[in-house]
Amino acid sequence: MASDVILTSPPDVNRVAGYEHLAIAGGFAFVAGQVARDVDGNWVGGDDAGAQAAQIYRNIGRILAHIGAAPTQVVKINTILVDRADSADVTRERLAFFGDHRPPHTGVIVAGLGSPHVKIEVEIIVHVGAGVGPA
Repeated sequence: MASDVILTSPPDVNRVAGYEHLAIAGGFAFVAGQVARDVDGNWVGGDDAGAQAAQIYRNIGRILAHIGAAPTQVVKINTILVDRADSADVTRERLAFFGDHRPPHTGVIVAGLGSPHVKIEVEIIVHVGAGVGPA
């Protein structure tokens, strides 16, 4: 029986050991939580959550392009922050990326994420329809 799940990662987003950035199934793409790393794995943004968010949305743009999708196909956003005071800067970057497209969004404040460098992590769900895969 062939799998109806495609697991993939774009070549211009930092590869992560142990998992792929995308799972495509049932007409949707589920994107792993993105952090502020460039393609070479370097941390971007320092302690500035807004700058980290800008890098994260650059990565999300590359992930969407990898599957031939656009920001307007995003149907859900989850943002995880470690400091409530960063909300305005992070929101500014999200709104700049999505423009007038305003999918449902959940924001969560936590005590910490996977590395002390990470001030924000963003995951999305994308509606891609049938027969979509990596470009």
